[in-house]
Amino acid sequence: MALREICDADIVAVGSKTQSHAERFAKRWNIPKVFYGDQAIQRVSSDPEVDVVDIVLPNFLHKEAVVAAAENGKQVIVEKPLARSGKEAKDMLDSVERHAVLHAYAEDQLFSPHMERSMGMIQKGAVGKILWVRSREAHIGPHSAWFWDPALAGGGALMDMGCHSVEVARKIMNKDPVEVFCWGATLLHQTNAEDSSLIVVKYGGGEIGQSENSWTAHGGLDIRYEVYGSDGTIFIDITRETGVKIFTVAPEEKIGYVVEKAEAKKGWMFPTWREHQTFGYLGEMQHFVDCFKRGEQPSETLRDGYIVNSILDSGYASMKSGEWVKVEF
Repeated sequence: MALREICDADIVAVGSKTQSHAERFAKRWNIPKVFYGDQAIQRVSSDPEVDVVDIVLPNFLHKEAVVAAAENGKQVIVEKPLARSGKEAKDMLDSVERHAVLHAYAEDQLFSPHMERSMGMIQKGAVGKILWVRSREAHIGPHSAWFWDPALAGGGALMDMGCHSVEVARKIMNKDPVEVFCWGATLLHQTNAEDSSLIVVKYGGGEIGQSENSWTAHGGLDIRYEVYGSDGTIFIDITRETGVKIFTVAPEEKIGYVVEKAEAKKGWMFPTWREHQTFGYLGEMQHFVDCFKRGEQPSETLRDGYIVNSILDSGYASMKSGEWVKVEF
């Protein structure tokens, strides 16, 4: 939807290993070329009409797709998290740099209107020196089976959602992470991955980024940030304070879409407006397209994704050891 609203973006092809998925998606968005099967990634990447490959595949397919796109000279956009580990992310970064293609790491939350406005104020010094960033992202659990398998996803709630808040906090801090302490546990779901986590990232001046992530929270998607500085504080809440509030006991089929991961459509609800814009997808894609047209690297690249994966690697090591773990690049 975000790409459809960008006048300079022409979607010419879609690829999926599953034929029905590819054909249904192409029909919905009127995309002329459809590739499917085991060679779908290679066929999209080698198509002469394709300039940019936007990779929104499951985590375990990211590396294959990035390498294929880079080898064919295509610019690359990769959905978060970049990879399942720091090593895998480094291989992907090496590939795009070796083939000299432009590359973007799709961390949508940095491009939400709320966060862009807040970042502008932070960079002007509105809250002084940043001391602490606290965040929370939670819902009742992922929608696809592969998310629940750490071998395919790279981890659980920490990997799935912690990648967001870790990167947002890092950009707010504008400093290098030093060490990490992390707790994780499986509290509700029958899964081999953690469904709850708390990660604390310490930065060079002793500043702290703290992130709570959970697959155990009822009530739909919950995204919050709190930024504490020497001269002020910013609170950002884009899912529970949407500006729209509704109470209803009408049949659910009369309600329509409310918010991502909504379990029920009764009682008090906070519907999102233009979700693709509110959550940052439109802003990030507009930025990526503009940069690619100018031949410039975007503000968020695969190097940022690699740093995020490295922080999460330290988080998982800390989760096992119960100790602070240094971040290694």
